[in-house]
Amino acid sequence: MKQLLLLFVCLFNLTLLFSQNHHSRFESIDIQDYIFEIHLNDSTNKIEGKTTVQIKFLKSLDKITLDLVGSNDSTATGMVVKNVYSKGFPLNFNHSNNQLEIQFSEKLETDKIATIEIEYSGIPADGLIISRNKFGDRTFFGDNWPNRARHWLPTVDHPSDKSTLHFIVDAPRDYNVISNGSLQEIKILENNLKRTIWNENLPISTKLMVIGVARFAVQNDTLFEGTPVSSWVFPQNQEDGFKDYQNGTKSLEYFSNLIGPYSYEKLAHVQSKTQYGGMENATCIFYSEKTVNGKNEQERLFAHETAHQWFGNSVTEQNWHHIWLSEGFATYFTHVYNQNFYGEEVFRNGLKKDKERVIKYAGKYLAPIIDTTVTNYIQLLNANSYQKASWFLHMLRNKLGDEVFFKGIQKYYIDFQNSTALTKDFREVMEKTSGLKLDSFFRQWLFQPGHPKLKVDWKQKSNKKLALKINQMQAEYLFTFPLEVEVQFKSGKTRLENLNISDSKSAFYFELKNEVESVKLDPNFKLLFEKIQ
Repeated sequence: MKQLLLLFVCLFNLTLLFSQNHHSRFESIDIQDYIFEIHLNDSTNKIEGKTTVQIKFLKSLDKITLDLVGSNDSTATGMVVKNVYSKGFPLNFNHSNNQLEIQFSEKLETDKIATIEIEYSGIPADGLIISRNKFGDRTFFGDNWPNRARHWLPTVDHPSDKSTLHFIVDAPRDYNVISNGSLQEIKILENNLKRTIWNENLPISTKLMVIGVARFAVQNDTLFEGTPVSSWVFPQNQEDGFKDYQNGTKSLEYFSNLIGPYSYEKLAHVQSKTQYGGMENATCIFYSEKTVNGKNEQERLFAHETAHQWFGNSVTEQNWHHIWLSEGFATYFTHVYNQNFYGEEVFRNGLKKDKERVIKYAGKYLAPIIDTTVTNYIQLLNANSYQKASWFLHMLRNKLGDEVFFKGIQKYYIDFQNSTALTKDFREVMEKTSGLKLDSFFRQWLFQPGHPKLKVDWKQKSNKKLALKINQMQAEYLFTFPLEVEVQFKSGKTRLENLNISDSKSAFYFELKNEVESVKLDPNFKLLFEKIQ
């Protein structure tokens, strides 16, 4: 037990150290731009890279640190840095513990902008996935979430530091290359190589900076308000792929009208080897290769990943623990999309399924939506970040009303477009828009674990008076919330009562004229709760 405790303490301290180191870096430098030159080949998985980084100094410094996974002798993977230059002059550097520390010849003053060039090579252990697709063809796909860009790109690999970027990719001629932003040039080189250049002129986080290199069939589907929308699928299934990916413009148009103008230069939907069902890379969404089957079953997935272009991409969570600002938003706005196109029943069925997942997850792991104890960020991809956060937005919508809620969403997007935000930023926007104090509401549902577990008992007395008791059965925390109760009479009529619950035990009495058949909690799907029999 002492060894386990020591290990825990060491891991905790290491995590705390990394957090402190990043916070210090966040206050010290701001990356302005990356130019990634990547050379790929078919004879080996080794890549040759050159990254040009433009850095603004927020403090006077003589050294900086970037994230880059170093070589691992046991796996023969990792990056080896050959040279670092500034203005053609070599700089001293130290590459250890997956950190690249670069020493300048002099201290650079606040607001100074410096440019450095890093030459490196190696076999990525992760981040850039070099493999074969389901047809046996060789492919290269960036898959950076949450902080896996460091396996193949020297960066500040954190969502808080957004920058513009350029990918210059040299690859064998029979490959097509998709990346962020707009296509600048395709040039045929010697030795059967082809150079493709993409530029992203809006700042994005490293989790979204990717390339996809494969044999693609490409269909330029349409233009939406000048934004090209395209499908990139493997040629062996292109007929099915173009059919399955045909909904790309529908969700783009809907969210542009509902939330605000689309930020980026294009939107490409790409069949890929991502480990996720879909990955919302800015301007080029990667979907699992399994999403192509000719049955046009992926409209909900398309809506989810497209919603991310607003929330997660343009407005980015400033740190991973606030991932609900990305995943919760995309989940809920997929429901809103379904509500608009497919009606109230589909909308409520989606919320019902989400509720079931939240209850099941809480039964196994009781934690708040914003869970700062998580250090393995993949573990944040859970029912709290997605489904419970979606329910939070739904309850906020019901609290504020549709007009105020969507007005607040639009303002939040415009205020933080192409920037980063924390939960308090969203709360402050919604408070300003609504005129309400929302601190306790946010604290209860986002920072407090669990949900109300309600047991209802009722009895109708001889004088027809209804005695209703509602008890919160969860042992951990009390919740305060409004609750709609529908009284159903044997005559077939109903009566809706609005109650305020704040105690562990609440009792209500109603004067009635008719005989009661049953009592139903939350008939209009406004509250996240679990009914206890």
